[in-house]
Amino acid sequence: MIESTLLRQIGEANKSFLAGSPRFLDAEGEPFVVVACIDPRLTGFLEPTLGLPRNRVAVIRTAGNQLSERTLDALRSIAVALYVKHAREIVIVGHTDCGMAAFSATEVSDSFRKAGIPRSAFGNEDLRAWFGAYASIRDNLTGSIGYLRKSGLVPPDIRIHGLILDTNQGSIEVVVDGNLASETTAPLVSATELGKRDASAGEKDKKAAAAEPAEHAPPRLAPPQAEQKPAKGPVVIGQPSAKKDQVAAAPASLLEAVMVLRDFFNRERQSQRMQKAVLDLKTIWHQDKSPYRILAELHEIVHAYETQYPSLPGALAYLEDVVKSGSADKIGFGQVIKRILD
Repeated sequence: MIESTLLRQIGEANKSFLAGSPRFLDAEGEPFVVVACIDPRLTGFLEPTLGLPRNRVAVIRTAGNQLSERTLDALRSIAVALYVKHAREIVIVGHTDCGMAAFSATEVSDSFRKAGIPRSAFGNEDLRAWFGAYASIRDNLTGSIGYLRKSGLVPPDIRIHGLILDTNQGSIEVVVDGNLASETTAPLVSATELGKRDASAGEKDKKAAAAEPAEHAPPRLAPPQAEQKPAKGPVVIGQPSAKKDQVAAAPASLLEAVMVLRDFFNRERQSQRMQKAVLDLKTIWHQDKSPYRILAELHEIVHAYETQYPSLPGALAYLEDVVKSGSADKIGFGQVIKRILD
């Protein structure tokens, strides 16, 4: 197989953009496809940051840059790009601070009801699953790649790459290099599976309940039944990834998971970077009251520090399981976050 130069060219174009001199790829090269989010911040921003030239790249945009059983029209567009426009590579671009990772079912239900649309218009399904919300930007990206591979529409010799774009700085991170044999990643969390996990919490969303969680100390819970891999958020540039052999024992209770996270924030509290992160988390919770928004932010922080603190991913995974099971409403998620951050 001849090694693709597309990722290298995109990387060089991105460096030029960051240096203040945007440079676009050769418009005469082989066609390729870019799948990106519908976020308005990417309009007019995606092209210079990646060096996307006219007449060569087909840009397909879906909410949360997702490819799943819910995005059949996007799959049709990819098929057109491959077999009509003869595209040879696919680049799926996630981005930081994605609204689908900070999705609030209560706010959305309030919005469509104010517009005169009843809840029944969305069927009986959990709203998070219907809209395709997710907790981890990274897992959503690899899940879209995995689904596309399993769709049967893409030949094995078509490379599929995954990037995360920083919407503030314009820098990119290569999450999946399609030139590598290990690129065929299975979906980690599909929208359907997320809906199943959120069945209990979905009852609250269906009723548009706005009640805040009860403020009381979290009880000791039994360990999750199924083993859950800790999700990863976008890494901080230059931060080494955790080694595979650094696997800490999973916490046996929610209290233990909370104490692991609390100890981490206390140890790092002296750094200005962590002080800002804690302030941002408190602000987000005060404004949104969305456990999923907090989880998305925690994923990003934990991924940047998991080499130094191997027990962090397991603790965060336990907390995420509690939220997805619907138990967060019973235990008082606000009190949990207060214990972790204060």
